[in-house]
Amino acid sequence: MKAVLVGINSKYIHTALGLRYVGEYAKSVGHEITLIEETINSQSLAVLEKIMEHKAKVYAFSVHIWNKPFVFKIVRMLKKLRPESIIVLGGPEVAFDVERIFSELPVCDYIIEGEGELVFAELLTALENRGNVPRHIAYIKDGDVQINGGTTVIEDMSILPFPYPDLDKVLAEHRIVYYEATRGCPFNCSYCLSGITKSVRKRPLDLVLADLDRFIAAGAKLVKFVDRTYNLDERYFLPMLEHLAVQKTDATFHLEIKADALSEKVMQFLANVPKHRFQMEIGIQSTNPPTLKAINRVDNWQKLSSNVKRLLSYKNMHIHVDLIAGLPYETLKEFAKSFDDVYALGADMLQLGFLKVLPGTQMRSEEEQHGLKYMDEPPYEILATNCVPYEDMQFLKRLENVFDQTANAGCFKHILQSLIKHSNLQPFEFYTALVNWWVKKGHYPQNHNAKGTAEILAQYIKEMYSGKEAELLLEVLRYDVFINIPGWEPSWLTWQAQAIFDKTSEFWRAEELAKKYVPNYKFSSWRAIHKNYPIERFNFHPDSELSGEYYVLVDNTSAGKIIFLNL
Repeated sequence: MKAVLVGINSKYIHTALGLRYVGEYAKSVGHEITLIEETINSQSLAVLEKIMEHKAKVYAFSVHIWNKPFVFKIVRMLKKLRPESIIVLGGPEVAFDVERIFSELPVCDYIIEGEGELVFAELLTALENRGNVPRHIAYIKDGDVQINGGTTVIEDMSILPFPYPDLDKVLAEHRIVYYEATRGCPFNCSYCLSGITKSVRKRPLDLVLADLDRFIAAGAKLVKFVDRTYNLDERYFLPMLEHLAVQKTDATFHLEIKADALSEKVMQFLANVPKHRFQMEIGIQSTNPPTLKAINRVDNWQKLSSNVKRLLSYKNMHIHVDLIAGLPYETLKEFAKSFDDVYALGADMLQLGFLKVLPGTQMRSEEEQHGLKYMDEPPYEILATNCVPYEDMQFLKRLENVFDQTANAGCFKHILQSLIKHSNLQPFEFYTALVNWWVKKGHYPQNHNAKGTAEILAQYIKEMYSGKEAELLLEVLRYDVFINIPGWEPSWLTWQAQAIFDKTSEFWRAEELAKKYVPNYKFSSWRAIHKNYPIERFNFHPDSELSGEYYVLVDNTSAGKIIFLNL
């Protein structure tokens, strides 16, 4: 049977992994499948036009919290134009509350309850042969919603085909490649849907390695595992890491891990993996014990923090940690403690997220107990709780905005360290002061690029500090600008490239000396030298803040390597 599958992604660079598995499995059992991928930023009429170009009996849509309004709008228009068509919905936003979805979207014909590869193919076969509706597919009969077997999962992950038959096209369009080696989660975090089944199913390791080799052979640059907790079974995931570590590739593999579950064997292995081969995302969410108990999380903070610091000390992988605001029993004061605990780890990124009170979760059933007030529509984001009034939650939204543009931008590490040190405040207290100033000056809620943020930080320094202290802080900011925003020399910072021109020219003419610092150096032209190897002098060391003359070279031919010169 002919069917059109429609995936509406949140960004162009994303790919609809779940829908791809569904489509490829249906193809493998003989159905004719067309996959359409668009984004929520596309014009709805343009997406409708693209769908209408394909005449089929069945149109199936994957529904998530980020695309539900867009998908429902498309479905309503499609059903008006092709009333004879059959509309099938699947995905986490519809699978756990089918009565509500049929009420909201009566033109929907079927809803897949759970993982859809097998049951969607069975539905197409049944429709083709006029058979009975397969189990695990909800539908309406005589005006009543039929819950036809409840949520289902794929027990045998070996049946799943490779989800990227168009891999070359995906990579040519610079999209992210998503992949899953396992499904499910043994944990039962109260705000999450992944642990509802409490089962973890693994794709056979030989199939996983073959899939990963295909990504590498095709030249993928980033592969993101969507496994909820990648490192559950060391006998399974460590051979995978060992295999990836020895490959000749520039690819990076993104893994979501439980840091306190990393064994000493794995930690020692990760110390020696190629730089940028892996990046780790670590969901900490909170360090407040009553909160962790309420959301069913058990973390060994001592081991977690120790392992994260060790991973960071290896300097060979990007480490991303998460916090969630709005969790039970965590007031602004307790959240500040969680923030300070996690900030002190020194991770490359600290993502501040907000509780989503998802349908089907334990958290949704406890909304009265915790006084949860949240959006009625996706993404169901928290607005207030009995511990965090709206005003405090709104401050945290402002904090998220400013923090993303400063700390998470990755360009201002040294100046932020210095500002916190000179403020004599804890990190959360410092960012509170910065956010309040930022808002007062009218810089919120606009988004600023790195150059704009640098100028705002310079303004902050000039207003809040004076004399030698201001001079030092502006010099540290200038260092961050120099190493992170190539070729930009704003006039409100004092640049010394011209003053040291003779000295740097002498350095480059002494080729043997230059090669001690830049082994691959070979003179081509002065223009290329200044572009590829800029040198700047600073009056303070960016880390120690000691005064003096410090010459810094950025090797733009080696991913911006920073070299301190003795000139």
